[in-house]
Amino acid sequence: MKEYSTFKLYSKELKRELRMYVSLPKSYYTTDKYYPVLYMCDGQNLFDDFQAKYGKSWGILEAYETNPDLPELIIVGIESNDDRSDELVPFKFKFEEDGKVWGGKTDNFLDFIVENLKPVINKRYRTFKSPKNTGIMGSSFGGVCSTYAALKYSEHFTRFGCVSNAYFPIQNEMVELSKKSDLSKIKKIYLDVGTKESDNVEHVKLYLDSNQEIYDILRPRLDSENIKFEIIEGAIHNESAWEKRFPDIIKFLFN
Repeated sequence: MKEYSTFKLYSKELKRELRMYVSLPKSYYTTDKYYPVLYMCDGQNLFDDFQAKYGKSWGILEAYETNPDLPELIIVGIESNDDRSDELVPFKFKFEEDGKVWGGKTDNFLDFIVENLKPVINKRYRTFKSPKNTGIMGSSFGGVCSTYAALKYSEHFTRFGCVSNAYFPIQNEMVELSKKSDLSKIKKIYLDVGTKESDNVEHVKLYLDSNQEIYDILRPRLDSENIKFEIIEGAIHNESAWEKRFPDIIKFLFN
C-alpha cells in the first residue's frame, strides 16, 4: 500500500502550527519526473482511517492502488481543527444551534498555503510550480473554501474540487462574489452535491438549491469542458461518499 508522510509547519497567518499529510506518486522514487500538486482541506481525513476524525478516511491511498490510471499527483492535506469553520468559510455566519459567529478567515488560510506552504512543498519535492498544475480541493466547508479560491485566488490555483459544498450559510455573499469574479484563469472546476447531505429535509433543499445556484452563475462564463456539476443521488455527507467520487473527480481535474 502507498504510504504518506507528515510534517508540521507554523502559520503566522492562522497563528497556530498545522500538520501536513503528504502522499507522493508511486513512481516518485523510481523516476526523476515532476508532478502537479493538489492541496486538500481536512488533511487528517484523507489517507488513514486511524487519523480520520470520524474513523473513516477518503481512502485516497487505496484509490491509487486500485485505479492505476489515475493521474499522478503530489497530494498535500492540511490539518484542520476546531477552528475549521472560521478558516474554511470566507464570510461570517451563525450556527443555528448555538448562535455563535464563525467564519471570515479563509483569506488567512489561503494566504498560508500560497505564501508559506507552497514554497516548502516546491522546495522539498519535484513539483510543477506553475498555477496551471496546482489545484485545491475540499468537502463541505472545504468545498466552500475551494470555490472561494476559484473566485479569488486563481492566479495561484487553476484546478478546483468543490465537494458537497455547504454554501448556504453564506449563500448571498458567495452569489455576489461569483457574479463579479474573473474566471478566465480557471482550467477545471468540479462541483457536486448529494441528495441526502443531511437528515434534515429543509437542509437538504438548502444544499441542493445553493449548489445549483452557484453552478448556474459559473456555467455560462466557462467553457463546458472546464466545468462539471454532479447531483449525486442518495449520497450523504461523509468520507465514505466522497471516497466513491474521488477517482472520477481527479480524472476530470487533472487528465
